[in-house]
Amino acid sequence: MTLYLGQVAALTAAFCWALATIFYSKSSHHLTSLQLNLVKGLIASPLLLIGTFILPGEGWAGWTQYTWVLMSLSGVIGITIGDSCYFAALRRLGPGHTILLEYLAPPMAALLAWFVLSETLSFTQMLAAIIVIAGVLLVITERQLGSRFKLSRTGVLYGIAAATCQAIGLVMAFHGFAEAKVSPAEAALVRLFGGTLTLTLGLILLRPQLIPATLGALKKTKLSTLLTAIFLGTFVGIWLQQVSVAMVTPGVAQTLLSTAPLFMLGINIVRGQRISFRAVIGTVVAMVGISLLFLL
Repeated sequence: MTLYLGQVAALTAAFCWALATIFYSKSSHHLTSLQLNLVKGLIASPLLLIGTFILPGEGWAGWTQYTWVLMSLSGVIGITIGDSCYFAALRRLGPGHTILLEYLAPPMAALLAWFVLSETLSFTQMLAAIIVIAGVLLVITERQLGSRFKLSRTGVLYGIAAATCQAIGLVMAFHGFAEAKVSPAEAALVRLFGGTLTLTLGLILLRPQLIPATLGALKKTKLSTLLTAIFLGTFVGIWLQQVSVAMVTPGVAQTLLSTAPLFMLGINIVRGQRISFRAVIGTVVAMVGISLLFLL
């Protein structure tokens, strides 16, 4: 079992992210995307701080000023903007199709690394990116997305914006990892704290009325559901991600971590939701593209 611990950790992390997306969707009835992102950051930051003491890491001595700035900006783009767009898409498209749009982030990150960092991109990887996009389009253009959700162009745009911000954040974080000895848990804490601090200050300056309104919205929200989403998606998911990255090759880890939409399909079937053949085919096609992107 120890031999496959990294693979099991990656798959479990993907399963946790799929579950967390469903719980976040249930918590988004009364909280806006900005409020949900704010509450997530304020609760998850202390959890990740505790995690940096529990989980093995390189220690803060390896951090340079440049690394701090880079990781913080990565958090502002990926978390302040990206997660807000993700939650906005979640309210409009539902968990299954929103999490599927996250498949766009890895090929976008590969293309950005090609343009910005001058990394090589093979023909197979370019073909893989096209396959991922084709799979996502196959599903997201369904007329009916579920009992509560219909195709929303605004929701799709929010989902694409979320994937784009995540891709930019990933490239910046990758560059930060290359510049200094940084553990995933420490990087996650700095990114989350930087993103949450920016969001908090932005709301105080631009939309101060949203802060007290958040407290009122929380009274109408089932806190156990919201806390479960934050715990599974931000703390447990990141911890398992670190385990997988430390124990298997990056390509295998990233591919297995990208199986969350497949788990979402299974969870929806168990919940008794009708899953179209087109949704299954599109999700599998996108997963094949992800595998080609990272394993070849």
